[in-house]
Amino acid sequence: MKAWLDDALASFPLPEDAEGYLLGRGIQEHRIRDLGIVVWDPSVLVSDAPDPVFREGDGGKLRGHGRRGERLAGRICTPIRSPLGSLLGMEARSWNGEKRVSQYLLPEAKWSPVFIGMTPTTMQKVWDGGTVWVVEGVFDMGAMEHVIPSEDVALATLRAHVSDRHAEFFRRFCRGWVHMVYDNDETGRRQTHGYVDAVTHKRRWGALEILSRVGVHARDITYRGGKDPGEIWDHGGVEGLRRAFANNIRENCT
Repeated sequence: MKAWLDDALASFPLPEDAEGYLLGRGIQEHRIRDLGIVVWDPSVLVSDAPDPVFREGDGGKLRGHGRRGERLAGRICTPIRSPLGSLLGMEARSWNGEKRVSQYLLPEAKWSPVFIGMTPTTMQKVWDGGTVWVVEGVFDMGAMEHVIPSEDVALATLRAHVSDRHAEFFRRFCRGWVHMVYDNDETGRRQTHGYVDAVTHKRRWGALEILSRVGVHARDITYRGGKDPGEIWDHGGVEGLRRAFANNIRENCT
């Protein structure tokens, strides 16, 4: 399945209107290319997906995508890669109508940190000691890349959750700080700082606790002006982001 998906993503185009949408949402042209963002087009595929879970779902919450991903047709697809560049899956999202976002992860994703934004270049910056700005979604990542220092990295965890695999990655490879920039909502705050489960009354660790327990230097980055960096970009562009993060970013890359 991995080879099939890799070949499929490599064969898809990125139409001009979809590229314009991504640029408008803040993802820079070079990052669109680096990440390999495309639009799913099942008409160019010559074989069916070998994974029945991809085709038909799992009988539970995971809905199948069709033999050649027909249900993904027209969606913007962002590959998800491991720190070494191996394909782990993809995120597919609608962009010209009702918001629909789905993910497909390969079995290898069980043993690797799942980020959007990981490329050989970003991995080298992490290793060189750049600060990692951790956000939730791909558009938050694109927004932050307009204002963080050029030696830093923005990575998206796809949802507000730092897993043990993320923590192990940062422990092993991150020589600088990890800045948590999750959404300004209840979920983002809880997943950053932890919370007490209302039903079980158990303490659920937040990202800062998870990372500090393995020796990673992490801090919460607070900001105003929007629910998340992507929303701030949508309403205020680069200047809006500079104002929102003025207390945290002394230098930017634009």
